[in-house]
Amino acid sequence: MRICDVNSLYSGVGGGIRVYQNRKLDYFSEHPRHTAALVIPGKDDSLTFRGSARIYSLSSIPLFKSGYRMIVDSGGLNSVFLDYRPDIIEIGSPYLLPALTVRAMGASQVSTVGFYHSDFPDSYVGPYAGKIFPPKIAERLRRIARNHASRYYSRMTAVFAASECMLEKLYETGVRRLFHTPLGVDTDRFSPFAFSRRFRREVGASDSCKLVLYLARLHWEKGLDLLMKAYPIFRDPGRIKLVIGGHGPHEGLVSNFIKEYPEVHRLPYLRGRDAVAEAMASADVFLTLGRYETFGLAALEAIASGTVPVLPDAEASGEIAASLGLLSPFEPDSPESLAGSVSEAVRISGSETAEYLRKYAVARHSWTDVFRRMEGFYERIKDACEEKDVDRLVPPGKWWE
Repeated sequence: MRICDVNSLYSGVGGGIRVYQNRKLDYFSEHPRHTAALVIPGKDDSLTFRGSARIYSLSSIPLFKSGYRMIVDSGGLNSVFLDYRPDIIEIGSPYLLPALTVRAMGASQVSTVGFYHSDFPDSYVGPYAGKIFPPKIAERLRRIARNHASRYYSRMTAVFAASECMLEKLYETGVRRLFHTPLGVDTDRFSPFAFSRRFRREVGASDSCKLVLYLARLHWEKGLDLLMKAYPIFRDPGRIKLVIGGHGPHEGLVSNFIKEYPEVHRLPYLRGRDAVAEAMASADVFLTLGRYETFGLAALEAIASGTVPVLPDAEASGEIAASLGLLSPFEPDSPESLAGSVSEAVRISGSETAEYLRKYAVARHSWTDVFRRMEGFYERIKDACEEKDVDRLVPPGKWWE
């Protein structure tokens, strides 16, 4: 089987989607029963290889200074499909790409799978519209976006989502051929063994204090504003060292925040996944504050590192917190609740908790198991499409587990 992913949400600057796509290419290179290709936005058209897997980069437009780009033309996609001849196309971004992919496919009967990586109606359209328009108009725009998702995802052969809450949302919009596809974590890289005393010295964390790490895009949607409001509540410079890493549009706010609280350490850009793993393993507490996560890969990497995650009671993050059963999630809009969760996470952090977290990640989230499961789904989808019986992909319950 020839599997081709197309994804405008892939960015060279990082992110969970980039991790998923790269690990997937690695898996299919190492397990050549099926072949894989990935189509991503780039500055120019190019073809490179990651092992035996192909990466097609298509000329695209930049999205301001976000580090992301968007494919806006079907011609490049058509050329890729003619060259690669896929049996299944996985569409990883929800905006223009579903329509462009269908147009590029022409009359071919290739199976299409939508991976619901971004819950854009609730994560972007609703919140942004709420900042600009009156509530009724903002809600109407959110519903238009939800209808857009329903229209395009319902037309696909099948739809994947990494968390039950995203599957529930899709089900509510009328999408029925749904598959639960949780993501994984590289437990070799993200491990307590990546702990570095040197890293802790460099950020100013003494042996007697707890290192609390925020490592995400510097933006309100990742909870940065909530952290700034909560910090004065849990602030304890002699016992807690807050470290902020990442980049994004609110760099200036972070600079002003650190001027007010000079004990907070600003982490420079971390180059490479090993550097991220070292930071996570060296921290005692990891802050995953975004309320619109569709899975929560960064939280899972912290868990595999033995680091206590602080999670909001929202979307996929709330699912992870409930599954862990270790620390109650905080109320998403409450600085006081976040401060309380940080204090509790600091209290329970230690070797016993780290061992529990590590076992949880290893037992439940192997990338190999993730892609083996996905392979079985692809085979089922391809067979149903070839036999012109896609209705059998509708599960007996709400979705295929």
